[in-house]
Order: sequence, then structure tokens, then C-alpha cells
Amino acid sequence: MKVKELIAELSKQDPELEILCYTEDEEILPAGHLFRLIDIEGVSVLEGEKRRGDDGVPTLKVGTEGYAQKHVVINLITDF
Repeated sequence: MKVKELIAELSKQDPELEILCYTEDEEILPAGHLFRLIDIEGVSVLEGEKRRGDDGVPTLKVGTEGYAQKHVVINLITDF
């Protein structure tokens, strides 16, 4: 999702509402739960190259070399 797309979606909402994220990704769900709430802790910009590790897990090679691009990074936490 691009920043402009996120802004467009958020601008449709009451600006006084709190934002909560959630996931149904079974790999990070606590046992016995159908979803997991995630809170936004911060937003920043980080330069790096999106890639997959040898295990296939998506990651970011931080730095300015190769195919690095600037990315807006949203830091999420599972406790609030």
C-alpha cells in the first residue's frame, strides 16, 4: 500500500478515533484466538531493499546499496 492510498482510506474516518490493527495470520496468533490486535507505536522512513531470506521470510536489507528504496515503516506492537 502506498502512503497516498493509506491517507485516502484514513481520511474517510473520524480523525478522533484510535487506530487498531489486527491479523488473522495463524503464524503469530496466540493459541485459541481467531485474531491478534496490534497497536501502532511509531512511523518512520527507512532505506533498504525488500527481499526474502533463505528461509523464504520477507525481510529488508537496510542500507543504500543495490536496489534500496525509501520505505515508510510502521512500528507495530502486540501489547497496548
